[in-house]
Amino acid sequence: MTAIPARRRRRMMAAVVSSVLTVIALPSGIVVGANSLLNESGGDKVDQGVVVDIPQTKVNLLAVVNANKELTAIALLAVAPGGNGGTIISVPVGAAADVAKGEAPSRLADGYAEGGLDALRFDVENLFNVTLDFADDVSSAELAALLAPVGTQPVTMTQPIIGTDASNKPVVVIPAESTTVTGQQIADGLVATQKGIPESSRLAQVKALWSAVARAGVAAVPSDGADVTTSTSLPDMPDLPTTQSYFEALLRGEVDVWQFTATALADAQRNPANIDLYSLDGGEILMVMASVLPGSLSLTSNGIAVMVDVPFASTAIAREAVTRLAYMGANVVLVRQVNDLPVERTVAYFNDDLARVEAETFATLLGPLEYVSTIDVVTGVNLRIVLGNDFVAFLGNGATTSTTTTEPK
Repeated sequence: MTAIPARRRRRMMAAVVSSVLTVIALPSGIVVGANSLLNESGGDKVDQGVVVDIPQTKVNLLAVVNANKELTAIALLAVAPGGNGGTIISVPVGAAADVAKGEAPSRLADGYAEGGLDALRFDVENLFNVTLDFADDVSSAELAALLAPVGTQPVTMTQPIIGTDASNKPVVVIPAESTTVTGQQIADGLVATQKGIPESSRLAQVKALWSAVARAGVAAVPSDGADVTTSTSLPDMPDLPTTQSYFEALLRGEVDVWQFTATALADAQRNPANIDLYSLDGGEILMVMASVLPGSLSLTSNGIAVMVDVPFASTAIAREAVTRLAYMGANVVLVRQVNDLPVERTVAYFNDDLARVEAETFATLLGPLEYVSTIDVVTGVNLRIVLGNDFVAFLGNGATTSTTTTEPK
């Protein structure tokens, strides 16, 4: 179960795919307060540069287990900057762990069965290239107690959630209909599994249950008209010593839910034992981690650190950008969805000539780039790329590249 940074980078350097551009919002964990970070207003010159830090987040690895101590659900509870709201990231228990060359394929659930919570934490940190702040495993009863503040929430199931009773007979836990669920029912649904039934058949159910939890979050208060985009600081992150404190922090604000796309591995080469094994997309992993947990990411190469601003409500565009950057050896450390209207040319803001030189190579896979020297600084970031309309066009037609350089902003 060993893993090294070189393998992590190879995972992020998976084949670059030109995906269908779907209009779906990015994970919202880091969007909360995003405009407080490097408020850019059309490139107006300023007399003094702004220095800001990447917002700090905290993440709890939550493992849900049944009465037989089998792992049935995994969630990352990612609390947004400031400690109010965040994102629940649903991870398939059958996701393939990052194993060393020559080792047999292993599921995250297998690691937990063999080595408990410590082994699962190790596997998850290596798979997602993050450092987790906390980890906990809970039973149905323990999870129900944690979810008591959720109250009763609406949920729609396209198919029933079926578990087993004490005599291993099938029993309907939640029916296939529009209904309401309590914290206890959510917990019971997350531990409900049937032997021999692939996890793929219950992923949509798991997401629906976490979405019911998310509905208990507090909606954002409408703005009173004050300009909140000029601040370069965010509230301090509170201490979160327990799983209960993580749920309390999440439910103090808006909560988003993200579930990783899982592709069943059925071929004999990658899954010789024919276990219920799934691969996750490296580009999607990087996009989600860099948008929700930027403060927890580890560098995977000796390349420059890059943040990416995405003025499009499209995960496909964001995923393409981070995948291509990782392929070229860049460390993508922060992804933001911004509300600004996209400009025509993709802009690369740099304040270091060495970063400018390395960024020149990015045009081969990002398309036309405009290089702008800036005196603004994000601590730990060498280059800030703001995607433009030409990047979207480049994905479709492979246009030739050109570059320009602009004076400091």
